[in-house]
Amino acid sequence: MYNETLKLAESVTYDATTKAVVVVLKDGSRHAWPVRLLEMVKSEAEGWVPLEGVTDDELSAVQVYGGGRYILWDELDQAFQISDLLAGVYGREAWMQQLMATVE
Repeated sequence: MYNETLKLAESVTYDATTKAVVVVLKDGSRHAWPVRLLEMVKSEAEGWVPLEGVTDDELSAVQVYGGGRYILWDELDQAFQISDLLAGVYGREAWMQQLMATVE
């Protein structure tokens, strides 16, 4: 029987050497995603604008949020749902299309 609880984050860290966010799930599995794949944006009058100049110190401030359902950079106002990351979804549809265009 599939248990959703096992797919919740237990811990998260940012590895500055590999520039990746590393999540350990409650089932003990470990997953890592390069931060460059994650759509980090802010809302401005012109629409969604990419965050620029984000430092390793800021990325290191990542935490588990929402009972393990999300990872959160509170100071950067960025959150990603664990189930989305596991499904290979790193941002809005336009972002995903842009990512796909770079690998085709």
